Amino acid sequence: MTEETTENTKKKGGFSIAGMIGSLLLIGAAFILGWTVQQIYAQHQKSQEQDAETAKQMAMAMNRPVSVETVKAQARDMNPPQSFMGHIEPIEAVALRAQIDGTIAEVAFKEGSMVKEGDVLFLIDPRVYEARVKQAEASLAKATAASENADRYYARISKVDKRSVTEAEIDQAYANMLEARAAIAQCEADLANAKINLGYTRITAPISGRIGQSLLKKGDYVSPAMGTLARIVQTDPVRVVFSVSDKDWLKGKHVTKGADMATRLRAQLRLADGSIYTHEGTPDFFNNEMDSATASLSIRYSFPNPEQDLLANAYVSVLLSERVPQLRLAIPANAVLANATGDYVFVNKDGTAERRIVKMGELQAGYVEILAGLEEGEEVVTEGVVNVSEGSILNVINPAVPADAETAAVK
Repeated sequence: MTEETTENTKKKGGFSIAGMIGSLLLIGAAFILGWTVQQIYAQHQKSQEQDAETAKQMAMAMNRPVSVETVKAQARDMNPPQSFMGHIEPIEAVALRAQIDGTIAEVAFKEGSMVKEGDVLFLIDPRVYEARVKQAEASLAKATAASENADRYYARISKVDKRSVTEAEIDQAYANMLEARAAIAQCEADLANAKINLGYTRITAPISGRIGQSLLKKGDYVSPAMGTLARIVQTDPVRVVFSVSDKDWLKGKHVTKGADMATRLRAQLRLADGSIYTHEGTPDFFNNEMDSATASLSIRYSFPNPEQDLLANAYVSVLLSERVPQLRLAIPANAVLANATGDYVFVNKDGTAERRIVKMGELQAGYVEILAGLEEGEEVVTEGVVNVSEGSILNVINPAVPADAETAAVK
């Protein structure tokens, strides 16, 4: 009995300790949970306070005037050019070739220099061909003497008594006379050919222009099979070849309205360094059909080149514009902003910024044509526009512009 009592007492003591530990754990968990909830609530309160402060600052910013400069949309004289990629070609180019065999006796030009039509460029040793000319002249003299003798013999034999000669002898004399005359013609042709070959010993410039590198030197042997000896390209004037799309072609026809294109359109070149070429071009050629692969039309313009700035095979930008400017509604290009929805500007409407979607046209001299979205006289923000949003209060601080400068800007 005593042993059972002792065992029960031990069990009750063990249960009591376990219960105390469980209670402590529950109390700790409850404390942690309470602390966590308190922290979350505090963070939420702080976030709400920050949001409220941000909203307050945004509201203050919306109400705070933004200092800007503005410009009125107005009509300006504009003739913005259309740009096309062009390729410079010589109007004339000649590859020099030898027509006869021989040894180069002289190279009579400096590589890369300007040559004139008729200048001697290569001289082939002429002695063999001079001898052939003399030989042909001798053959011609011999044939001429034989022909004269045949003529005299036929004249004599045709006048004698018919009983002294036979018809066959007369016919033979006549044939000999004709044969002698044919021999003269043959010798004359041989002489002409010998003189032509002698002339080929002097290779001259068929056109004026700049000559390139020589492939032969003095003493080299030359023949027709060697191909090009040097190349001459005409340098003034030159032509620029470019292509326009079918849309641009129709636009150009609309602009010219049947008038001479050179009269209505100005053709200029932008060089590789960005500068505008001094001289204007004139129309030279318009193809008679569109390229079916690219839907474009090939066009050539001729340009003076007295300073030799334009080199064959170089690329330039061809700028076509109307000679007479047209009045177009325009604003400074820096007033236009862009986002995913398109181009837009901020308009000053009674001191408040109004966002306006616009459709832009051509750009010229820092001004952009406005096709839609603005009316003439409306005031757009140009400076400080990055700080403006829809509904911003505007503090316009435009600098004073003299009346004469403003008039000049419109022109």
